[in-house]
Amino acid sequence: MDRSIREANELMEVSREQLEVMRRQADEALEQAERMNELLGRVVRLTEPLERAQRSGEYAAERLKRAIFGPEEAAQASIEAEIIAEETALAEQGEAATEHEASPQPPDPSER
Repeated sequence: MDRSIREANELMEVSREQLEVMRRQADEALEQAERMNELLGRVVRLTEPLERAQRSGEYAAERLKRAIFGPEEAAQASIEAEIIAEETALAEQGEAATEHEASPQPPDPSER
């Protein structure tokens, strides 16, 4: 009987220790999540002015095009610029895919 009680107490102590370890891990994970959230907030605060400046620059460029070329030619130039940007992005994606395919791959152990 004493042995059963002693074993039960030992199991309860081990369980308490495991729960304490789990609690500490949860606390550490929560602290890390809070730090990450704070860092993300900083990134957002830092990028917002850059995004506004970019939009402002795009607006100013569009207004200049309209003032210099007139509304029709400015609209056509904007369309052409978008097409060029899309083609450039597609070309860069193709180059990246080609580089990835050409990179040496480690030997497959199942092919032995």
